[in-house]
Amino acid sequence: MRKPLGFVLFLSIVGIVPRATRAADGDGSATTNAREAAAAERVEARLRALEEENRRMRERVAELERAAKQNAATAEKVAKLEDDTSYFDQQITRLLPIVSKLGGYLDFGFFRATGNGSGIRSDRGYRYFPEYEGDIPASWVFYGDPLSTMVNARGEPADTGESRALTFDAIDSGGKSSFAVNALNMQLFAAPREDLTLTASIDFAPRSRDVSVPGDRALGDFIDVKLAYAEYLVPIERFELSLYAGKFDSVLGWEYRSREAPDRLTVTPSLLCRYTCGSPLGVKARGKFWDGAMILNVAVTNGSHGSESFPFHGEIDRNDWKTVAGRIASRAPLGAGLEVGLSGSIGAQDLQSAEDALHTHVGVDLHLDWHDFDVTAEVMQGVIDGKNAGATKCGLAPCLRYRGGYVQVGYRLLNWLTPYARVDARDAVHRSGVSFVYLSQVLRATAGVRMELGTHLILKAEYNLNRELSRAPQFPNDVFTSSMLLKY
Repeated sequence: MRKPLGFVLFLSIVGIVPRATRAADGDGSATTNAREAAAAERVEARLRALEEENRRMRERVAELERAAKQNAATAEKVAKLEDDTSYFDQQITRLLPIVSKLGGYLDFGFFRATGNGSGIRSDRGYRYFPEYEGDIPASWVFYGDPLSTMVNARGEPADTGESRALTFDAIDSGGKSSFAVNALNMQLFAAPREDLTLTASIDFAPRSRDVSVPGDRALGDFIDVKLAYAEYLVPIERFELSLYAGKFDSVLGWEYRSREAPDRLTVTPSLLCRYTCGSPLGVKARGKFWDGAMILNVAVTNGSHGSESFPFHGEIDRNDWKTVAGRIASRAPLGAGLEVGLSGSIGAQDLQSAEDALHTHVGVDLHLDWHDFDVTAEVMQGVIDGKNAGATKCGLAPCLRYRGGYVQVGYRLLNWLTPYARVDARDAVHRSGVSFVYLSQVLRATAGVRMELGTHLILKAEYNLNRELSRAPQFPNDVFTSSMLLKY
């Protein structure tokens, strides 16, 4: 007999349902239990996975907290470093203009000139130049070259001797050996804008003074402002163009580029540097075309491009006609560069007021840097008309005719050692009325060595052998000189 469902449930609850009855209903319950067990296992596995994920998340949170603390410390360090960097940037910004504006060098040397240190002698008795007898007093007829006994890069002679054209005797050694501070140079450079710069070069020259001479107030020391100019770089893409105004470098020849003692291979300039190594006042334009294959310089200045040690140089003009000068050069890719230039100038003669007393100059120059050889050569000639005073030649303004040339070769034997040699010749006649006449037909041979001991110290030593040509007799005027250059 079939039992009611409620009764069976009751017996199941109280645990007295007959075994047979349980067995009868067990087939369905077993399937349910299996599903429940599997579900429970899945739940347990999910719980374990959640617990593991939760553990990893806690560890990650802990790592993030530690990282956050580290980031905070790093951020603090970065902020401090940024402050330090800003401070240092401000200091560097203050210091860099000083570094870029100030430079120069000390030129200290030792020299010995033979004879009395002078490169000229008087033709007393008209023994060698009789054509001037009755025209110019014999003691004022000079042969030789007053600048042939130069002892430093400034071109100052060991002694001017009896010279009437060069009366400023800066060295005045009397032919004796001597140490000398040739110059303490200061160079200034400033760039208010990228296209506008200011350049200056000043020599402080310590020289002797005889305090026992009555009424002599000269200190001996003097200041020479060698350069003082502004340069404007014109914004043109097709070629380079720079405009200059002030007291700038010459545009004649090549040698002016090495006028500063550290730039010069030798200790002393050539015999012809007096004509081309000056710093005229005026305006100048310099252009480079076809990647520097052609260079053009044009200048309009108060006077000539001669050096200030030369008696035909005046910075402030005494006439209205200015000097026009120019140089055109071509560069070729031979070695480190071959440059050949043609230069010339014409203008009213310096130190006089006449417009028709002209100074004309023309020259050709060559420079080659090939392998370890450095070669420079120049030839030039010029005429300074002067002015006659009635029948007196060159009585109102002195006259000069000159020509000459030089060849200079240096060989880089080692990176720091460069021996060099130079031969230069000058043929000139310089007359000032009946006051004097100089007849210079001279040949000079130079041998020396240059040593660069690091980037700041340069040592140079050379011997200059002077020889008179034509009718002039030989006399002792050779020079040994040296230079220690400390750049800063």
